[in-house]
Amino acid sequence: MESDKWVNQLTLRVGYGQTSNQAVDPYKTLGLLATRPYNLGSQFATGYLVSELPNPQLGWEYSETYNYGLDFAFLNNRLTGTAEYYVQKTTDILLSVGLPATNGVRSYMANMGKSQNKGVELSLNGLLVDNVNGWTWEAGVNIYANRNKLTELSSGRTRDEGNQWFVGHPIDVIFDYEKIGLWQQGDPHLDVLEPGGNPGMIKVRYTGEYDADGVPTRQIGPEDRQILNLQPNFQGGFNTRVAYNAFDIGIIGAFQNGGTLISSLYGGTGYLNNLNSRSGNNVSVDYWTPENTGAKYPMPGGIQSGDNPKYASTLGYFDASYLKVRTITLGYNLNQNWLSGLGINRFRVYATVENPFVMISPYHSESGGDPEPNSFGDENVAVAGLRRVLIVGSNTPTTRSYLVGLNVTF
Repeated sequence: MESDKWVNQLTLRVGYGQTSNQAVDPYKTLGLLATRPYNLGSQFATGYLVSELPNPQLGWEYSETYNYGLDFAFLNNRLTGTAEYYVQKTTDILLSVGLPATNGVRSYMANMGKSQNKGVELSLNGLLVDNVNGWTWEAGVNIYANRNKLTELSSGRTRDEGNQWFVGHPIDVIFDYEKIGLWQQGDPHLDVLEPGGNPGMIKVRYTGEYDADGVPTRQIGPEDRQILNLQPNFQGGFNTRVAYNAFDIGIIGAFQNGGTLISSLYGGTGYLNNLNSRSGNNVSVDYWTPENTGAKYPMPGGIQSGDNPKYASTLGYFDASYLKVRTITLGYNLNQNWLSGLGINRFRVYATVENPFVMISPYHSESGGDPEPNSFGDENVAVAGLRRVLIVGSNTPTTRSYLVGLNVTF
């Protein structure tokens, strides 16, 4: 292709590899003990209990990956990029398996099944304007998408509801009721689906059958829980730099489309949204009242689940889409002719603001908070069944910071 002047590089790559993983703490085959303190009259004693079962059959985790890539450069290297497609199959996945409380032991480490990951990645970088009347403009973008699913459970079953594992679905999902609104005055079948319920309470999807008259045949129960996807449709980032003579400005951002964001600040396990008067510091939300029936959040009271309204966990699920700017940097490079006599090769002053603003985000619009996770599901206020999942919790959120700097090269 030497005669094609507009093509500078076109490289096809094919890769294959196998690797293994033993990234678990030592002695997991032996189980764990935990301690509990006791006061026995005037004496202090420490007791021991089994907190994790032993598993002498524990083995390594293995992964096999196929990767296909294309590197390219066009137009005298003004446009460069990479395209990737990969498929990874993992067997004997190492994960902690939760156990019912009736066992007396919380969990054990096991090789719990098989999974498949496949995805695409695309990155583009371009020199759009190259020193035209003092102007230069560079830009880049990368987009990627991953699809993960369990292909087999070592138990031979297709569902493990206690650990929220379902063959054919991602390893991490939400297994919960699906909120479809709030019950309103005059809605049909409220007394059938939610005996003792009231207008203003959370309305979830009913998946059962109806009789000949169109009346539900049962009330809403555990069988109505849904497998809700956490995976985004795609994610990515972008950057651009514009320079005019000695001045330049650079912007770096990120985006995500789809997926589910979990916020423990709004969900049923949090202490800020329990809809009772004991905490005195609830998040400010738009509650349902007979005069405000278009609200998103239920009326306090009604059927309770502990300190929270029934199905309160569904209040913590948000559309995870966002578009945000991570960094903006403005710089100025002093004239080289002024510096040569001082023995200075480069003198640059700059100012940077990190996390200046979120442009698009349903969660940010609702809460004013940053849409990017800052906790795991088992940190702070735990999210039941989602201990491995990234959530927005009560850890310190992403902060905005300002920086003024100086780069000097001698």
